[in-house]
Amino acid sequence: MNFKCYDVVEIQGKRYVVTEVISYQEVIIEKTVNYTLNDEMYNNELGTHKGAKNWTEYGLMPVDTKDKNKKWLTIVKGEKDGCTFSETVLRSTQPKGYKLYDKGLQRVISVEGESKARSGDEADYKEYRSIKNDKTYVFFMEDWHGGLKDQAQGERIPLSELHRRRDQAAQVVSKKIRNAARIKEWTRMGISWGILLLLFGYFLVGDVSWQEVRESVGFPYTMEERIKDSYYYEPEGTKDGLKVYTSKQDPSATAIDLIDAVYGKVFTIKQDTKSPEQWIVIYTPKEVSVISTINGTTYVEVGSFNELSDSQYTRLENIRNNSEILLRYAHMVELKNKQGRKTLSKEIQD
Repeated sequence: MNFKCYDVVEIQGKRYVVTEVISYQEVIIEKTVNYTLNDEMYNNELGTHKGAKNWTEYGLMPVDTKDKNKKWLTIVKGEKDGCTFSETVLRSTQPKGYKLYDKGLQRVISVEGESKARSGDEADYKEYRSIKNDKTYVFFMEDWHGGLKDQAQGERIPLSELHRRRDQAAQVVSKKIRNAARIKEWTRMGISWGILLLLFGYFLVGDVSWQEVRESVGFPYTMEERIKDSYYYEPEGTKDGLKVYTSKQDPSATAIDLIDAVYGKVFTIKQDTKSPEQWIVIYTPKEVSVISTINGTTYVEVGSFNELSDSQYTRLENIRNNSEILLRYAHMVELKNKQGRKTLSKEIQD
């Protein structure tokens, strides 16, 4: 059973519009994959050997506007009885009672419609199952090689519960979603051409940095990118969700460097000059950097707010004093006042 983009599918009495179609193929590293999982359910269902398989995943938009959750319909090639009906969830571990059923490496073969997936994308996947009251429930985990992770939870349903609908109501909603997608694509193309023309204009004017161009089109340079692009910093690993680097500069010079990188557009800057570590914490609307000194070495921890652990939040909450000098400097940088560094140096000396 195959569906196309903008088909209307009725599942368990509810209607959905197909907005994306992603075809996958399992990647077999060797001719035969030997699984040695110590799991009774896995071994009973699949044995210890299996071959490659193909499947198609359909992204479904509910026609009922009260239901805001996107659904996923997964149909494995060759399976004539059942398929999987699920939705994205936030949990990162399988629910209690779910047993590992399948795992492997998947590759995206083709993509149609509105999708973040791209042909050639690969991910390690795991599928867990639980059987209750004659129903099979599933939980998926996908660890994409680009760094993203996805989880979905749902149930196995008979293929007989899937129905393509072509009545007048179905045609109306299909046309509406298709037209909305076309308008979005035209808008996206228009923005892309606008950015290209803007970049061309900037380069004609000259004396404009690539970072300033990014800022002007809504993709501002970040503190983490500055650290990665500069020879001042060396990576040291991660700590509580943030990436750790050593800096060849002292804490104040490091803070100035990061403020310059984001053109002074900070949310706030906290500092604790009385502590042995000389803490400086720079907050932008999306990032945080924590600067400290230990045994004469300057350390920088940087990352997004979403990556902060609970212990990091607690630690940063204890650094409460505003750094008036660095905040004034950031304000001068934002206003493109070229006397900012001179003024800052004078204030530090005083």
